Amino acid sequence: MNYVFQVVFILVLMTIGFVARKRGVISAVGTSEMVRILIAVIYPCLIFSSVTKLNVQELSANWIMPVMAMAIAGTGLILGLISLRFIKGVDPERASAFLFQNTINNYLFLPLPLVMLLWGNEGVALLVFASMGFELTVWTLGVFLFNRSSKLSEGIRMMFGPPLIALLFSIGWVCVRDLAAPELPASGFFAESAQRLLYLTYFGTDTIGKATVAVSMLVSGSRIATLNASSAFDWHVWLLAGLRLIATPVLFILLLNMIPMAEMARGILAVIAVMPAAVVSLIFSERFGGDSDFIASTLLVTHVAAIVTIPLLLTWAL
Repeated sequence: MNYVFQVVFILVLMTIGFVARKRGVISAVGTSEMVRILIAVIYPCLIFSSVTKLNVQELSANWIMPVMAMAIAGTGLILGLISLRFIKGVDPERASAFLFQNTINNYLFLPLPLVMLLWGNEGVALLVFASMGFELTVWTLGVFLFNRSSKLSEGIRMMFGPPLIALLFSIGWVCVRDLAAPELPASGFFAESAQRLLYLTYFGTDTIGKATVAVSMLVSGSRIATLNASSAFDWHVWLLAGLRLIATPVLFILLLNMIPMAEMARGILAVIAVMPAAVVSLIFSERFGGDSDFIASTLLVTHVAAIVTIPLLLTWAL
């Protein structure tokens, strides 16, 4: 049950952000600035450092991973849309947040330690590759969910922000590196400079990208600190939690068992499917507009409840 401790670790980081906001260490302005830096710099670095650890052969051999990741998102979106048809009087901001929360879950940060424990580096590589399906979904569909009233041109402009550009650039980098195989100078000043620059690029983006989890949790904890305690008892929050933690993963895993694929790939997708709501949803809400109180409440409830649901569902699925 080591994955229980990963969920607890996430909650501890959120608690640090919560306490920091309550004590005035982090302000409302500081929280907003952290969100901007996260989207513009830190998160794109994580995408680049993760994707460039793969090679073209791994990308082509496991093409089904990002496709099935998008299927997880699609399952959640369909269940969310069905549920909204039976909820009366939901304002657009909450409807957008509700759909996003059930479409996108914590697909990389939380499952990463568990996948590493169960399948080692090979499993981590597949997890990163699968996450590309979610990244494409987040920075395309996700942006439009929070900007449904905006013009199409405005939605496209927001969609092509730093994270999506970083993802597309990273895929291109891997293809050029492995297929074109450009040769660097063998020796001399320019050769050493090129190799050093390449090393610093990988090292720098990897170092900066590792801050994504910590900063995201601090932002979430800071936002949760502003909640009215009664918001956690909103029945919409608990409906979302039931969809995100039980209905969506159970339905997807049942569908997944009908598709022939390697056991490791199937296991990794199952791990992704059972994860709680995505922390990035709060980042989206703060940046693009949305019901941040609802999102912060669902983050808290789903991560606490996941301590129980993740072990039970993975025991069944694996």
